Amino acid sequence: MKTLSILLFPNIMASSVSLPIEMFNAADNIQRGQDRRHQAIKINLVGQTLEPVTTSGGLKLCPSCNLEDNKEEIANSDWIIIPALWRNPLTTLKRNNWLTQWLKQQNFALNTQICAVGTGSSFLAESDILNEKSATTHWFYYDLMNNKYPNVDWKRQHLITQSGNIFCAGSINSIADLCIHFIQSSYSTAISKRVESQFSPEIRRDYDDYLFDDSLNTRHHDELIASAQNAISGQFSEEINFADFAENLQISNRSFQRRFKAASNLSPLQYQQNVRISNAKQLLQQSNLSIQEVAIAVGYTDASHFSRLFKKHCQQTPKNFRNAVRGKLFNALE
Repeated sequence: MKTLSILLFPNIMASSVSLPIEMFNAADNIQRGQDRRHQAIKINLVGQTLEPVTTSGGLKLCPSCNLEDNKEEIANSDWIIIPALWRNPLTTLKRNNWLTQWLKQQNFALNTQICAVGTGSSFLAESDILNEKSATTHWFYYDLMNNKYPNVDWKRQHLITQSGNIFCAGSINSIADLCIHFIQSSYSTAISKRVESQFSPEIRRDYDDYLFDDSLNTRHHDELIASAQNAISGQFSEEINFADFAENLQISNRSFQRRFKAASNLSPLQYQQNVRISNAKQLLQQSNLSIQEVAIAVGYTDASHFSRLFKKHCQQTPKNFRNAVRGKLFNALE
């Protein structure tokens, strides 16, 4: 059974609590529909006490448990989320020293993924968890956080950072991206795509596009495969004979396929397909090209084949995706 624990304290933004809950519940419901033996995810709303907590917008959230009586269970959760704060985080930080002290005392297991949203990262910084680690925060408070916590390597240009099992998301939209990543890792790619299609696909970005990973700035150390990925991305719409491609790299096709799979968890063809679908999504959102024209632009002469592949990747047809991502566009002058 998976456990998601969200820490509650006054002045948090309710959306950084509700959105992860709804996304994980959606994933769990899909999983239970596929496997009746699946144990439902446990979601803990953790307060200092069981008294309701007032959010920045005036909503009252009721904790399902208090920290004092459930320290071990919370520390061993699969995911721990520290929500975003409203306005200057230092005021809220001073008033909730109980949380900082608890964080300082913990020796979290590597399989416990801790995520701070926006200026919720101030709790991780104050507890010294982020010392000598990369982190991000809400853009408006970068200077404040950098001056207050100079031992943290604040990444101004990145909306998501990872340092081992510690994650920071710079905004509410970024926590949505991060939740999709967690769901893909713990459930499946198909389930993550279905959840993604239900939760504002027009604001979704590829997780890796916005990630700064503290352990490695690329996802693997194989320079030959990194070079191959760049080349494939640069000619994604072209037909690639991967045996010839490997020969040009002075490596056997068998070794190339094996190393590519080991480095990226994808075959070269699957990697190319992912790049093509990613570009197709941009064209569907940003252009008026027909489905046939989009298919040709990303390398598929058969629009039916493209549509089937797109649906496999995105859990919806190109037409439905376009309607979803463009349905909310409007002209402010009308």
